[in-house]
Amino acid sequence: MTNSKRTIGKLAAEAGVGVEKIRYYERRGLLQQPPRHGTARNYGDEALWRLRYIKVGRQWGLSLREMRNLLAGAERSPNFCSSIRAAAAQRIEAIEHQIAELATQRAQLTAFISECAAKADADRCPIYRRVASERAAPILERLR
Repeated sequence: MTNSKRTIGKLAAEAGVGVEKIRYYERRGLLQQPPRHGTARNYGDEALWRLRYIKVGRQWGLSLREMRNLLAGAERSPNFCSSIRAAAAQRIEAIEHQIAELATQRAQLTAFISECAAKADADRCPIYRRVASERAAPILERLR
């Protein structure tokens, strides 16, 4: 880190984020706003480290709440790798769940395309038929 004191603009440039993102993180309690020295606020190396840490976590898909918790853990313990590993493992589980949901959606859409391609153009759309039958099912149940 080349400069231990930097303005918000310089901090944003070094961290690769916008000034508004820094202000947003300050409002959300992820980054502490330093006191003013004259007309500007001077951010130190800790702020740059935090921004880079948040940026990596966000690229992994971690929420701001998760990032806040991880940062709090980093402040309490010099050995916080287990927290990061746990958060990464939870994120992997969430990704696996999303992949499974997307695979199900892909299979449903593929089946729809096949069903739709196999019907005559004058026939009702397969989705229309399915919705109509699902709408009629509760009515038929009540009549029984």
